[in-house]
This record gives sequence, C-alpha cells and structure tokens, in this order.
Amino acid sequence: MNFTEFEPVFTISIVAAHVHLHPQTIRTYERAGLIEPHRTDSNIRLYSGQDIVRLIQIKTWIDDLGLNLAGVEIMTKLSDRVTELEDRVNQLTMELVRRRAAADQRSLPDPDQDPERDYPGTDDRTAMV
Repeated sequence: MNFTEFEPVFTISIVAAHVHLHPQTIRTYERAGLIEPHRTDSNIRLYSGQDIVRLIQIKTWIDDLGLNLAGVEIMTKLSDRVTELEDRVNQLTMELVRRRAAADQRSLPDPDQDPERDYPGTDDRTAMV
C-alpha cells in the first residue's frame, strides 16, 4: 500500500517516536498553531509525512537555533511564504519557456513553403561580390 506525503496515516505515538518528541510536546505545538493534524470522526489525530517533516523542522529550530515558540511561528510563516514564492517562480518560468517556444515556432519559416521562394535581400541585384 502506497501513501503520499500528504495523506494523514500516522498516529501521534508513531510520530512522537519517529521525531523523538513527547506526544504532549506535539500537542503543545498543535495548540500553538504550528501543526494541524487531521482528525478522524472519533477525534484521533493523524499525521502525514509532510506533518512529520514540519515537526522535524520545528525541533531543529528549537534545538539548534534556540528559538522559542514565537520564533518558530515566525520561521514557519516565513518558510511557508518562501515555498509559495518558489512555486510561483517555477510557474512563471514554465510560462516563459512555453511562450518563448511558441514565439520561436512562429518565427521559423513554414516548411511547407516553396523552397525556391525569394526572401528579401537574396536576389542577384543586391548580392555583394
């Protein structure tokens, strides 16, 4: 069975063991709005692979940079914004490539045209010897 990184399939105990955090710490991050797990009909928290990556990032910011939860909140917003901007740059780059390819296609001579056709500046009278 294959899951995507966005599918919530992991319980809090599995996630806590994986990221080396206490489940209560993960709940604290949730209350602070740093992570938003999916809830089942019976109110069980389920986390996705993307949630796990976010928790690892939060843990790194706290452990390695010494950030508090307010700092982590700012870093999370900045990180999300950078990701949005990178996605937008990629979209615009793809659009630019598409438009350049279309422009190049329009500027190429039509291969169905008569190959003997005279193009401006190619007749014998204007040729330089």
